[in-house]
Amino acid sequence: MDVENKIKLNAFGNDDLKIFSYLCQDAILSQDEFYFDKDQELFIATFSRYCWEKEELTNNTNNINYRVISGLQIKHVKKASYIKLNSSVPFLNLLAISYKKKKITLHFSSSVEFVLECEKIEAYLEDIDIPWPTKLKPEHK
Repeated sequence: MDVENKIKLNAFGNDDLKIFSYLCQDAILSQDEFYFDKDQELFIATFSRYCWEKEELTNNTNNINYRVISGLQIKHVKKASYIKLNSSVPFLNLLAISYKKKKITLHFSSSVEFVLECEKIEAYLEDIDIPWPTKLKPEHK
């Protein structure tokens, strides 16, 4: 398997965001890795993304999984709200991305949410580095 294949995708609709949600599930980011620029109407985040897409392509008998540093850009953001964001929590675990009533919501564990008010969907997801192997795999119960 070629682990150097990088993801570079754009999203212009809700179905596209569902793909982003799948790919970004269990991404980990620190509180220093996201930023909202109100003047540019731009939200950006970098995170360590679990490579779900690589798991499906391999015969994972060696129990080797992959993570990669990825960047997320969301444009046309009029307002960003952070619900239950606690500065004492060093890392956030992204569970899903959804879109409803002109709001893109990033859902994290511990009920933390980033709510981004957008007139339209325009988002970009790109792997910044090459994936690296890890034995750790997110578990869902």
